[in-house]
Amino acid sequence: MELESIFTDSKWRIITELSHNSLSPTNLAKKTGTSLPNISTQLKLLEALDFVEKNKLNNVGKGNPRKIYSLKKEFAYVIVGTKNAVGKRMIKLNSDSKFFFSSLLISEQKAGYLLVKLFFQEEDLFRETITIGFIGKSEGILEILIISENTEKYQILNNKKITSEGKEYGINAHIHSKDAFVNGINNNDTYFKSILHKVFILWDKENFMSNLKKGGT
Repeated sequence: MELESIFTDSKWRIITELSHNSLSPTNLAKKTGTSLPNISTQLKLLEALDFVEKNKLNNVGKGNPRKIYSLKKEFAYVIVGTKNAVGKRMIKLNSDSKFFFSSLLISEQKAGYLLVKLFFQEEDLFRETITIGFIGKSEGILEILIISENTEKYQILNNKKITSEGKEYGINAHIHSKDAFVNGINNNDTYFKSILHKVFILWDKENFMSNLKKGGT
């Protein structure tokens, strides 16, 4: 099967929804605006191709879902067309490549390049973080989020400079522990709620920020 056929609108909507939450076929049908039989057919195909996995729920009450689906494969599907190379390839992502490809999804292309450059400049430091996120880019400043249990160690990032095409960019790093961030959200602190809303997750080893964005803990 050609990979392009996997990413038709209906299958892509399922993959997108499952990237946010595990869902039952009924909930997927509601969220994607299609019929339950169609969703069931698409899920069977995606399951056979190893993109999604099914979990059966035991001891559920009447009217509650008896099975839910989750995204199983983390991947990038790359199409390259240059004067020197043309090709397409499915890539299974690890932590490093996930950071790289996630950075490429940032709408501000320069910000994505700067983040990748910063990551490899501070690779050892970044590998010890729980979460790295992109908040925004203003004139000459790259704003990022760091979640770590050793917040003092990462203060040095605010003294770093990244150079690109002769221009220098400073770092504004928002550095917090897990407990501080969770307490801020639970207390409805506008600062923490604003960061949670804006942050684009690039590295999240414990799914800490991903779960917060989903409304979990």
